[in-house]
Amino acid sequence: MDRTISAHQPSPPRAWARHEMTAALGNLITGSGMWGEDAFLGIARTAAFLDGTWTPDPGEDAPRPAGDGSWTRFIGRPGVMALRAAAPSTRPEHREVLLDFLRMWAGTSFADPDRRFLVGVLQGPDRRFGVRDERGAATSVYWPVDGRHRFVATETRSDAGSPDRVMGPALPGEVIHVARTSPGRYTRDRLLALVTAVHERGPMPWDPAAVTDLSRATGLSRATAALLLAGAPAPFRFTAEEREALGLKTAEAEDGLRDVRARTAADLIAVTADVLPDDPGDLWRPGGLREVASRLAAAWADRFGVWPRASETAWQAALPLERQLSAADLCRLFLDPARVPSVGIIGVNPRWLEPAYRALPTVWDVRNQGDASLLLDTLLTVVPWAYAELPAGDAVREGAPELVRHLRATLTRTDSPGRLLRDGLAHGVRRADTARLWLTGGACDRMTARIGSGALPEGAYEADPRASAPELVAQVVRRTGLSEDAAALYLQLLTLPAPTDRQVRRWNGWTARQHREAVGELAGTRLVVRDRRPRAGRELFLPGAWAPSGRPTWGLRPPPPLERWKVPLLGAELSHDGKVTHLPPLPDTLPELFGRAWRLVRDGAGPEPAP
Repeated sequence: MDRTISAHQPSPPRAWARHEMTAALGNLITGSGMWGEDAFLGIARTAAFLDGTWTPDPGEDAPRPAGDGSWTRFIGRPGVMALRAAAPSTRPEHREVLLDFLRMWAGTSFADPDRRFLVGVLQGPDRRFGVRDERGAATSVYWPVDGRHRFVATETRSDAGSPDRVMGPALPGEVIHVARTSPGRYTRDRLLALVTAVHERGPMPWDPAAVTDLSRATGLSRATAALLLAGAPAPFRFTAEEREALGLKTAEAEDGLRDVRARTAADLIAVTADVLPDDPGDLWRPGGLREVASRLAAAWADRFGVWPRASETAWQAALPLERQLSAADLCRLFLDPARVPSVGIIGVNPRWLEPAYRALPTVWDVRNQGDASLLLDTLLTVVPWAYAELPAGDAVREGAPELVRHLRATLTRTDSPGRLLRDGLAHGVRRADTARLWLTGGACDRMTARIGSGALPEGAYEADPRASAPELVAQVVRRTGLSEDAAALYLQLLTLPAPTDRQVRRWNGWTARQHREAVGELAGTRLVVRDRRPRAGRELFLPGAWAPSGRPTWGLRPPPPLERWKVPLLGAELSHDGKVTHLPPLPDTLPELFGRAWRLVRDGAGPEPAP
């Protein structure tokens, strides 16, 4: 008789299609191709085998594997599954899978508060094994790989000798690694109570205040905090309904997804293991999710420490950069450059690395030339970005000088990462000559000195010439007869690579009305033309030829389109058909570039006036 399902679970788990199962459990399991439709039943049979209530078919020593055995991570720690099942952002079809998993789990001894198990790896026979003796039972949970078996075993404690001595059944091989599990807080009764609550009351209410609490307490971005509170989902792409439930825009959700995917399943399961309330019904009362956020913040700090938190302004400005790092980690580079973790940031995702590599402490510990080039290219992009795109006084911008100092100190190291970074700067990073010149030729030093000088009023942007070059703006006013606002806009069109309407309003602190008035005044002159052009994001342009955005020669994003007159000023590179293929870091501080562009106009070398 098949007694796989206990009295605590009156019906067996459903058979789910592989794609439904692995999508619902995404980012928490591995080996998605190994999860057959009877995987949940396989987990239940494994527990029953260990309990002695189920026996394999003749000729079989052990239960058939359920997935790749990565489900053993949930023993004593099913909290993340319960949190995801209750979250309002979880897709209904995924919620049904999760609830079925929790019902199945609650019906096994893995959810028994009085049971303990051993989970580990051993070197043993060339076939799956299952053993039972007077001290308990053990079984492999997947086929052996080079003789190595993942296994789970019952744990007993010896009454003789030390009462804390852990014992289990005799195992058919040499144990390489073993860990004890504890039952955790969410055992059978609480799991079933949560399943009932979700069925009767629907998903728990979302509380943006809980997201803010978690973000402030940990230094995580608002998006990453929201995803953790929703059970760390990691779909290929979020739907509009999922984003709306989490209170996130598309770019924000994608950035949080990148951050969550960079963490290992073990990390995500560990930090969410014990965050749910003692009474699952508390999730539906006011303030319930904020208590979850408080426990999650403590668990995160215990595992990773508290990270410095970037301002919302800096995080939002970093979202369009599309680098290898998430926007939150890009900002963290400036806030605490020596401590940015390496996990999942540069190079190959750590879940595919040998365990020894997962302990690399920071992003600076590059392992190969590819890592070094990615890191250097990122740094040579984000330092000019922070200088030009963030307001004075923002902690991320203020951290640029220290980030540059840390880079230069790392380049002098005699260890392998130091040598790899020096080699990368010599020839591995894109446009290595340009990168070296920017870092060593004075442009970088002038930018960091400008940041440290305090010359820019707090809250002002270097890209606003009224704040960064007021005397120059006054010269333009006297020469052209324009108002101060229109003169500032003209200097921005002359100098900046992408003076989009949205960016200009942000830099200048303008309302839409102020912007329209400046545009209207400037459009009434021959200094500019009014037009609509693809990917420009603005309606005013310098007269003359236009260079559309081309296919990038390296990198994730195509460079912005711009007027050909600005190509030599900014050092941009064009393809044979006149498209922009590369835009290097700003070659100088913006006050200097504003002045250089205006002198060209003043001396008769500016754009030809419009007819």
